[in-house]
Amino acid sequence: MQDESGRIEETRCLGKDYFLLKILVPKIAREAKPGNFVMVRVSPSFDPLLRRPLGILQSEPPYIWLYFQVKGRGTTLLKNHQSGDRLDILGPLGNCFPELPGKKILLIAGGRGIVPLFGYAKTYSAKQPLILLYGGRSAADLHLLSELGALPLHKSHIFSEDGSCGEKGLLTSGLEKIIAEQHPEVTMACGPEAMLAALAKMLKIKNLENYASLEAIMGCGFGVCHGCAVAAVDGQYHKVCDEGPVFPLEKIKWPI
Repeated sequence: MQDESGRIEETRCLGKDYFLLKILVPKIAREAKPGNFVMVRVSPSFDPLLRRPLGILQSEPPYIWLYFQVKGRGTTLLKNHQSGDRLDILGPLGNCFPELPGKKILLIAGGRGIVPLFGYAKTYSAKQPLILLYGGRSAADLHLLSELGALPLHKSHIFSEDGSCGEKGLLTSGLEKIIAEQHPEVTMACGPEAMLAALAKMLKIKNLENYASLEAIMGCGFGVCHGCAVAAVDGQYHKVCDEGPVFPLEKIKWPI
């Protein structure tokens, strides 16, 4: 874990309040693995006091890329930064998706959930068969398709709820067919809680190895404040920041 002053090299608006930042942080970039995140101080002052957690889209030392949607005051402040500005960044934090050499893996990304899975695809798609299932409300919520298309993925399946991109419907509507046709051994997912809960129910009888990357409101990012605890099926609570954000899908107590 490093506390590093990073320089913004590039800012890009992707439309509909989505932004991409390329940041020079050599120490963090060297250590980052697919699934890790950072805590970003979005203002040079202490207002707001708390940093904001953001997943690392990809790391190519000395740079990392952060992809985010403007949802509140913190991300509004972040989007206003320009190339050359500096950000105080703590990371890389959390665990990462497991490296599973040779296994056929289905990556399931809902909307912003593409972040940790893009990094995984970028790192491992040339080494083993990776299948991508990526969905959102509309084409306006599905970015990075050209970047994903440039990767040597085994297969890609794109869904949008309104039919404006790929197949029409929820991405979960295509899951059964993809599993039947592609026979993955592992799934790795990230997206809205409702999507992950649906996956947990659908995958329960599939005899697959399943992982999910969770999002949570965080105060510190390294296990001190206990603000990001989630309930597990064994009755315990686990901190998303340092015990996660990646957990076995079946370990979490999902809402019914």
